Amino acid sequence: MGTLILGSLLSYGQKSNPGKYMRDLQLYGQEPVQFVRETFNQHDLLVFDDALHSAFEPFVFYNQLINEPTLQGKIQFIFLEAINTTAQPLIDSFLRSASKDTSILIREFQDDYAGTGWRYQTYLDLFTTVWEYNHRVPEIQRIQVIGVNPPIYWEAIHSAKDYEIFQNTLASRDYAMYLEILRNMEDFKKGIKGLFLCNTRHAYTNIKDSTHQPYLNTTTFFFHRNPGKVFSIRIHNVTLSIEAAKKSETGRKSTDGLNQKVYKWIRMDNGAWDAAFAINGNKPVAIPFRNTSFGKTAYVGNHMLNVAKGTTMADAYDALIFLAPLNELHFSAQFNYIYTASFKPELERRLKLMNGNEFDSFLKNNHAASFDEYYQNEFKYIPMRPNKLIKE
Repeated sequence: MGTLILGSLLSYGQKSNPGKYMRDLQLYGQEPVQFVRETFNQHDLLVFDDALHSAFEPFVFYNQLINEPTLQGKIQFIFLEAINTTAQPLIDSFLRSASKDTSILIREFQDDYAGTGWRYQTYLDLFTTVWEYNHRVPEIQRIQVIGVNPPIYWEAIHSAKDYEIFQNTLASRDYAMYLEILRNMEDFKKGIKGLFLCNTRHAYTNIKDSTHQPYLNTTTFFFHRNPGKVFSIRIHNVTLSIEAAKKSETGRKSTDGLNQKVYKWIRMDNGAWDAAFAINGNKPVAIPFRNTSFGKTAYVGNHMLNVAKGTTMADAYDALIFLAPLNELHFSAQFNYIYTASFKPELERRLKLMNGNEFDSFLKNNHAASFDEYYQNEFKYIPMRPNKLIKE
């Protein structure tokens, strides 16, 4: 099977040039933890793009960094894009608790932007890893976990219009996250070190549109306002390729905007990146984008429908970390412990207000005749499973 996969990747790579990437891996490739440790000597905030919020492997790596002896006391903050600022008292309470009581975090995971709950096991595992770390090190070396997503107060949302107004406030989301991180980092004046764990569109450093105006996401604000303090790293995975905007939006508006786009998931440079990693033995490796063929690869991502000519991956990130081949990646398990008896009627309320007159159609599209049937079908525990967005 391994030979077949390697042969398949090489056939992809022959459409471009995996050799140039292999040369860069030999010249500049580093073991990922070592790369992070050395990068921390030059920069205060490391931004990690997980590629997919549901990705499993990036969180294995984050947990490895937390437990890495040579980084003990080095990481003072972990900032989470997916967790709202309203959850901070719960996060603090959990990390201070004498027992590892994850029920403290239930409300935190219930109150996501979509309204149905943030249920990735990887996030729960990250919290428990930090709890365990903090309970074995001196207090001065403990890590603070900070949710930086702007707040959502579901108890104040009573109609579809209320929810629309809330979604409109997200236009300033990236600037709000920038300010929240900057405040906790004390304007980079005290040498505080941290990690910002986010998804693709918040990790770009300097992507510009066709008029050469920058797309202002969280990391771009740091790039322009706090030069040299932040370093952005892409975790290798399938890549989102935007092909067109839909002529008419259908269905409920999503906070990520993807239901307004025609897109697909691809291998970078027709598979040449993956062919090079395969030739390299598929060993975990970090590679800088500056002055390498990886960085010179044409940009693929969220803004590609309107991007400055000649934009490359080096305009988007500072480096890449490869953890495992695409055919060996996984989606996180999804827990169900947040779906308590008291949350069930609130969940029904949220779904009805978001879907309005289309609620019955929503149920039908999800193969349910009633909310109870939808609830029973939808919110079961889902085990970790292979990522099959790319077909071999």
